[in-house]
Amino acid sequence: MSSSFEAMADSGDALAVQRILERYTETLGGARAVAALSSLSIEGSQVQGGTSYQFLLRKKRPNSIRYRLSAGETSIVCGFNGRQGWQRTKVGGEVTIEDLSADQISVLRDEANFDSPLFRHLEKSWNQITLVGNEQLDDTHVNVLEVKKFGKPFARYYLNSRSGLILKRVSINPDGTLGLETQYRDYREVDGCQFAFEVENRLGDQQVSLVKIETIEVNPGLLSFYFEKPRN
Repeated sequence: MSSSFEAMADSGDALAVQRILERYTETLGGARAVAALSSLSIEGSQVQGGTSYQFLLRKKRPNSIRYRLSAGETSIVCGFNGRQGWQRTKVGGEVTIEDLSADQISVLRDEANFDSPLFRHLEKSWNQITLVGNEQLDDTHVNVLEVKKFGKPFARYYLNSRSGLILKRVSINPDGTLGLETQYRDYREVDGCQFAFEVENRLGDQQVSLVKIETIEVNPGLLSFYFEKPRN
């Protein structure tokens, strides 16, 4: 009898997860609209370490990305073309270009991914999604989903139970402790898809960065050479 009840409970959780993810996909704009995103150009400001930067982020499927931070006479540009990662730093008139480490490339590769683990999750053989509970996030009721990567938890997503939008994401460290917390606010529709125009990263009580987006351009037609390592 106990095994039968466990099977029924697992089936109920799976159905609940499926409904939550369907609501999430439809709120984003629908599966077709999200899949049609081939490139993005995003501009805005970012406060980090007490300094305010202007940023320009551009990425293109399947996994190319270029990100620029600039303040005064200083600019840092990081890029990844699917194979090679690089960084160009300019301070005044001095320019340095160097290759990124494997860990830095891994971060860029993750950032270049257009689809969260929650989108078309059944097509991702490496992930498993479970409903771990329902909570109050400020004054909003949220569904909490945990994503496992190759059997190990790596992130929790907090979705508005009514709209389906992601309000918070918390990474899970290899030792099981909670890591970087990302909060998503001020969602707006751009070309039929929903984007958060304010993103805050925190570690515990400390703010790591605050991003405020000014403009988002969908499918700007970026050429592949834009993501190649510059010569100077």
